[in-house]
Amino acid sequence: MNVITQFPAVHDYGGDLRFQAMFEGAAIGIGICRLDGRILEANPALSKLLGYTQQELSGTYLGELYPEQRIEIGRELRRQRDPGNPSHQRLLGQLVRGERDRFEMEKRCRRKDGSELSGHLTVSLALDAQRQPAFLIATLADATEHQRLEEHLREAERMEVIGRLAGGIAHDFNNLLTGILLYCDLLTAGLENGGLDPYGLQTHGLEAHEFEIHELAWRGLRQHVQEVRMAGEQGAALTQQLLAIARKQVAQAHPIPINGIVASTENLLRRLIGEQIELVVVLDAALDSALDSGGVLVLADPAQLRQILMNLVLNARDAMPQGGKIWLTTRAEEFPREASSNAEPAIARRAVSLTVKDNGCGMDAETRARLFEPFFTTKKPGKGTGLGLATVQRIVNEAGGTIKVESNPGQGAVIEVLLPASAFP
Repeated sequence: MNVITQFPAVHDYGGDLRFQAMFEGAAIGIGICRLDGRILEANPALSKLLGYTQQELSGTYLGELYPEQRIEIGRELRRQRDPGNPSHQRLLGQLVRGERDRFEMEKRCRRKDGSELSGHLTVSLALDAQRQPAFLIATLADATEHQRLEEHLREAERMEVIGRLAGGIAHDFNNLLTGILLYCDLLTAGLENGGLDPYGLQTHGLEAHEFEIHELAWRGLRQHVQEVRMAGEQGAALTQQLLAIARKQVAQAHPIPINGIVASTENLLRRLIGEQIELVVVLDAALDSALDSGGVLVLADPAQLRQILMNLVLNARDAMPQGGKIWLTTRAEEFPREASSNAEPAIARRAVSLTVKDNGCGMDAETRARLFEPFFTTKKPGKGTGLGLATVQRIVNEAGGTIKVESNPGQGAVIEVLLPASAFP
């Protein structure tokens, strides 16, 4: 970057001390430039935004700050002044000729450290006492956050359309699932009562080994029917969740056994993560025995609890593209004790812990800090919306629970969800 010094001070461009004070104290980046685009003087805000010192920016062409366009604005300006070359952009030429008072554009700017930012550039023309072009005033504002918010708004609008669509089809899909569940019940009842004979065989008159083969086939068929029903129940629960989202209903939490929810979802989770990943499920037996000993249930909405399970397990799966291992565990726990302002000790609040651990790629501190941010994702475009973990956090917060994350690059991740507990009746 060329550095040219000994340019006049900013107040020599036709201003006064008040103008100089505004120039120096402005929160937006401002550069006073020659008509060919060379920066004469930059204010502190522009220096901070781009990472250069004010002396380094002095004498630099604006075009040198654009990573996608290294053509100097001075050369471009000379071409634009040529009426025989109408194919080139004529913004600066129109500005100098008085055909416009300013122009604005979104530009990608390069900082000194090599990073880029989205900037909103405005260039206007200053005239001298004889109303002739004197110098350019370029202002640059960081538009990165604005663009991010616009992208989030578009994503939110898209999700609203999806929500409406989900609400429109969920009723019909739920009716189909109801029929599937009904026929599963009829098949199960027929198998248990001996009313159905797989493969059209009769069990009487068979030899012992033939009967054994026949019985194994019979049991396998019953197992298949049970799997179909479990999948149907999961689908019905998800459609109810879709309806709740489409209607913007608040979930109804009530005491439920968390081990039962995990066990009923386990087969579906194994199919979703694939054969290259091992799923280890460890359920706290004390939670089951609590039915007889006054233990705890988890206060949650069943469909939302399954949604938490699926999002956490699938997120762990995505962290292990080459395969790995996922541990899914439950146990009785307590919320961290809160500091009390009086002398009385804080009362422990009972909770149920649901923990998902993987031995995948792990996360750095920056990723952990943004893990539950809506629309944030480290996945490739088209591979994720960045809403899965944000949904988990929303559900947990609404249920009065907490989430704890432990992870380091190359060391996997542990995500623990604590949900309020309730005593068994």
